[in-house]
Parts: sequence; C-alpha cells; structure tokens
Amino acid sequence: MKKVLCILLVMMMLLSGCGLGGSNPGTGDAENSTSGDGSTGGQTPDEGAQAALPENATDDEINAFITAASSNPEKMIIKYASTSPDLNGQAYLRAARKFLQTLKEELGDKVEIQYYMNSTFGGSADAVLGGLQNETFELTDWPLGSFAEFTNAFQPLDVPYLVTTSQEAYDLLAGPAGDLMAEKCTSETNIKPLYYGIIGMRQMTNSKHEVTAPDDLKGLKMRAQNNSVQVTGLSALGCSITTMAFSELFTSLQQKVIDGQENPIETIYNFQYYDVQDYLTVTNHLCTAGVVACNNDWYEGLSDEFKAAVDKAASVAGRYSIEELNSSEAGVLEQLKEKMTVTELSGEQLSAFQESAKSAWPQLREEIGAEYFDQFLAAANLSLD
Repeated sequence: MKKVLCILLVMMMLLSGCGLGGSNPGTGDAENSTSGDGSTGGQTPDEGAQAALPENATDDEINAFITAASSNPEKMIIKYASTSPDLNGQAYLRAARKFLQTLKEELGDKVEIQYYMNSTFGGSADAVLGGLQNETFELTDWPLGSFAEFTNAFQPLDVPYLVTTSQEAYDLLAGPAGDLMAEKCTSETNIKPLYYGIIGMRQMTNSKHEVTAPDDLKGLKMRAQNNSVQVTGLSALGCSITTMAFSELFTSLQQKVIDGQENPIETIYNFQYYDVQDYLTVTNHLCTAGVVACNNDWYEGLSDEFKAAVDKAASVAGRYSIEELNSSEAGVLEQLKEKMTVTELSGEQLSAFQESAKSAWPQLREEIGAEYFDQFLAAANLSLD
C-alpha cells in the first residue's frame, strides 16, 4: 500500500508540473494566472501580443482582426452583443469597435472576441440588460435613455435642454457627474458602464409637415423610448407620445402607426428614416449617449492584466467617440438635406422650444427624485435657474 501511495503522489506532482488544470488567464488574481517566470498561460510576455492595425485598415480588416480565432487553449471567450447590424456605422458604434480593437491589441490570443449582432439575443431592455445581468454575454452597447426600466441613474440626461451640445454632454460624462451615474447604475443593477460614448443631440422628424414651433407638434403622434422622464419632457413640447422599442420603430413609421420620431442625426441616416419621413427639424432637445457595459461581477473577477486592458480600451474608445462624432456629424446632416426637408431653427425659434420644455423641469426633478437630481446638478455644476 505504501508503494501504491508513493506512485500516486509522484504521478500527481508530474501532472501538476505539466500545467494541467491551469487557471483561465482572464480570471482570478494576476499572481495566480501567471507561471513562475511571469508569463501567462505558459507563454512569454510577447507571445500572445498582436500588432496594431494600420490607420487605413478597412472595416472588414478591422472586424476580422477583432474576431480572429485564438488557438490558445486558455483563451477567454468574450461575447459582444449589439442590436445594431454591425459596428461600421455611426461614430458611437465605431467607438465600440475601437474599444474591442484596443482590447484585442492589448491581449492578443489570450482572448477570442465573438460578435452577436442585429439583436441576436433580443432588442428590448429586458433582453439586452437582462442578458448582461445573467451573463448570457460579456459586453454590449446600449443607450442611456433605455436604462430607465432598470435604474433612474441616467435620467437627469433625459431632461430636455438641460444639456444643449454633444461636447457639453461628453465633458459632463467624463467628470464627477458621469462617475455619480455609473456608481448608481452599478449598485442598482450590477451592470458596470465601462465608458460613455456620445451618439449625438436628438432631432425631430415626421411625415406630415415642417416643424418650426412647438405648436407645430400638436397632434403629431411621436414615438418615445419607454422612459417616463422623456415622455413627460416631450409631452411638454406638445407631442402626442407613443412608447415603443427601437426595433419596432421603422415599421411603425412605414405603416403610419405613428407620424414621427426623434433621434440623433447619424441614427436617422444610418437607419434610413428618410425613406419613411419627409421633414427633419434640428431641435437639439436632448443628448443621446450610450455605454459599452459589462456585468460587474465578471469585471471584478478579471485578473489585474485583463482589467488594465479593459480600462485602457475604455479610455481610448471614450475619446474616440466624441472625436469621430465631431468630425462626421455635419457631413451626415448635409446628406440628409438631399433626402428630406431640413429645418434649422433660428435663435428665437429655438428659445420657444426651450421655454416650453423648461415648464416641465420642476415636475421632472420630482419624477427622477429630487435628492438624486440635486446631487447630479451639483456634480455637473448645473442649475435649473
């Protein structure tokens, strides 16, 4: 019996030395995921690295780089879900792609990133945010206004004309106010915003007539997100509101179930609303921002190396988002002018919209929660006066 025990002990030591049962390099402590010489998964530090793409890489080349299969037996598979058909379109989505590209550059074949596009897991907040909570996938992009069914963390940004430019929104989200909202979101949903991306200021379109004043909105059936603050704010402008999922919007416009909608310029162009809408008014009434987010437990379970790569990718993508939007949005508006009647409001006309919206501000403060809303205003250095 003693001989048998000795043989078994020797075999176990040999198997351990071969690295069988090694940990996933993406999880646990960095110390536990490295071998004695400081490498990960038995590789030298440079072995898993992947060279950065050239600046002039095509969309296909970038996506192929990101989703390249990994032969590393200890790779971490990261599933990225999106309701968009691809990440090649508007600036916000290209920033999400930049995030994934940077992550792949940092981690090489230690990760394999898989795309699940075009609402593969569903297009509603329950499907997307719920899927993130249940760890059906690891990462997703999602607009802040559509978090309202899960948390009111981002609802201060749904107050019309509280923020009036995309740059102002970016600066706000990059500062203490953005941190406050992210902390509230994570504590209430276990969803961690990794970075904010600016999608753009929201504009109004409809199929009935030109809109130059709030009175022109009366009687128009307009779609809104399932977000009570946005519904109240848009109603103050005179709209008749119908809430529906984004995935239902184009068909509802096409079938005349509703008359109009409001979305950022790049969204209007990329989803071809000009095919079912004749008039666009540049109202700039809300800023739409989104996040690339993950399950917080998943993030906290990453090794130090993987966390650092995620954090770096987030920092790069956040800056990239506003830079891309600033460089492309004006050109997209010019293209829309070839397809729709576009009305750019004068200062006096815009003031009329702002005054109508501000009449709802006290009610919206209470609806969001006065204490939290006041904390947000202080963090953002804003006032309702």
